[in-house]
Amino acid sequence: MARVRRRGALSSHELSAETIVGRAPSAMIRVQQSYVSSHHASLRWTERKCWEVKDLQSKNGTYVNRDRIAAGEKVKLELGDELGFGSLSEPFVMEDVSPPRPMLVPTEGELPPIFLDQQLIALPSLDQPDITVFQAPSGEWQLDSRDLAGPLQDGDLIRVAQHSWRCCLPTPTDDTDVIDRFPSLFALADVDLLLDVSRDEEQIELSLRALGRPMSLGVKACYYLLLMLGRCRLHCDLPPGADVNEEGWISVSSLLDLLRVSEQRLNVDIFRIRQELRAAGVVDAAAIVERQPPRRLLRLGSQRIEIRLAQSG
Repeated sequence: MARVRRRGALSSHELSAETIVGRAPSAMIRVQQSYVSSHHASLRWTERKCWEVKDLQSKNGTYVNRDRIAAGEKVKLELGDELGFGSLSEPFVMEDVSPPRPMLVPTEGELPPIFLDQQLIALPSLDQPDITVFQAPSGEWQLDSRDLAGPLQDGDLIRVAQHSWRCCLPTPTDDTDVIDRFPSLFALADVDLLLDVSRDEEQIELSLRALGRPMSLGVKACYYLLLMLGRCRLHCDLPPGADVNEEGWISVSSLLDLLRVSEQRLNVDIFRIRQELRAAGVVDAAAIVERQPPRRLLRLGSQRIEIRLAQSG
């Protein structure tokens, strides 16, 4: 992806679709020298599929290959071009002029960005997936958490615990759904889920049937959550007192009581189930668990589930 590197520096800066250079805390490339304005210049990927620099009415000017550009002027950038912000000393060099990649950029500290190369991202970590960021079949990036669920826009802030990230989401160049571009993938609506459950419910195997072929996803502890959500959706074998409505939604508090786990463990299991389905080819695997954050409700995202209990004796 596109990068600039300050002359003599060991590390480079990845460019989002629009990157602000300046001294302000909100600038993605912060240059602390006094000759640099708070919001000095912008580096932007254009509809013409090229990078350009624009001076943002800076006090000491912006330079391209040692030539000062006019305030507000936009100049196309080429590989190897040198950029100066308020000074010709220690210029930045365009190391890569390829299109920007979607990423999450930390708003504080010197942490590297999180590139959205995977379809499922756990924040702040895999061990504590309080927030899941995932790509929908349309290519749109979405967020799912206990407090919020819905689409993400370029520039949105994601906050969890003591961390925060800014979403840098370039406009997709291909409007074709992922499932159309990759025929080997399939939608959750076209998948039959089968749970084979041991008599003591300690062993649960998940199998899928899609595109006319069966596949086993093995035995995993997180599938016990699928079993509980499946029973809620089918309204079968529910324990007394389970807080389940007619559409299969269950309150988070009731589900935690049934599972006898913490909410952090619940989030880990949800993320792992989504990972397993995505690895198996389910393009919208995140939809396997649906949320209503304001009401603190969860539901299995499919009615096409069969639960088979091992026969006694």
